[in-house]
Amino acid sequence: MNHYIGMDAGGTKTEAVLTDERGHIVSRLYGRGCNPMDNGPEAVRSTVLDAANALLKKAPDPVVSLYGGIAGLDRIDIGLDEFLRARLPIPSIRTEDDGFSLISGVLGHVDGCGMVCGTGSSLFARLEGRPTLHIGGLGYLIDTGGSGYALGRQALERAFRYLDGRDSYTALPELLSRALGKELRQSFLEIYSGGRPFIASLAPTVFEGAAMGDTACKDILEEGSARLAELAAAASLHFDGEFPVVMNGGILRSYPDYADMVRAKAPARARMILAEAPPVYGAVVEALWQAGAAATEVFRRTFMEDYRRLSR
Repeated sequence: MNHYIGMDAGGTKTEAVLTDERGHIVSRLYGRGCNPMDNGPEAVRSTVLDAANALLKKAPDPVVSLYGGIAGLDRIDIGLDEFLRARLPIPSIRTEDDGFSLISGVLGHVDGCGMVCGTGSSLFARLEGRPTLHIGGLGYLIDTGGSGYALGRQALERAFRYLDGRDSYTALPELLSRALGKELRQSFLEIYSGGRPFIASLAPTVFEGAAMGDTACKDILEEGSARLAELAAAASLHFDGEFPVVMNGGILRSYPDYADMVRAKAPARARMILAEAPPVYGAVVEALWQAGAAATEVFRRTFMEDYRRLSR
């Protein structure tokens, strides 16, 4: 029986699964973040190779295809496909930026858009026969609006502005101190040593504050959802009529009300779809596609049942 490897890697974590041709998950693993803009080329190559080798050891039959959706790959070319092909006994290997597997996880290998919002944010559009379209996703120093990192950073900014007397009241200092386990003004070492993933981990305080009615938190979410909706607006210039935008990533899936805010601000022609399946499922769909196979509804149902069981 043929087996397939699918990987999804972002700024915080790398998730990889080994499946058989029926959709059963034979093995699943997590690793460190894997983005060349954050971690550098060598670390990315090492992380992906180690994950692939670990799954190969679990495969009872040949692995015929590997697909990896790796954040940042279309911004920094690290020759990952060639590196892996020289070291892995897998006939078909393909890696690309992580947005395309978002599309495939819901729509299959067809034209459309994938909006990712996790640690970072961006939108990818697949239009067969045309160059890759990637909007946003320029890294935290340039553009990652509406993402977990952006929300966490703004939470810190608004909290310190209030503590300094430069802004109106917000519950964010208390919420952040609780999340950090210590007083906010005593947390600079953790904040600066933790970097982008750590700051993104503070994003839940914004949603908690908004649920309490905190004005600053509501403002942050309004701005963030508008920045994400801009991605769909830019993509609309490349489509005639209605077009699908699959929304995925840890922030959008964890906070569907935020996804609703993005949907309300997006162009009317954009059919915004909140994905139920994890991004790594889309990577598996792409692994099947490049091997000449298709993910049937039975395959999808089997995968999701196994995934939910393993996630408990």
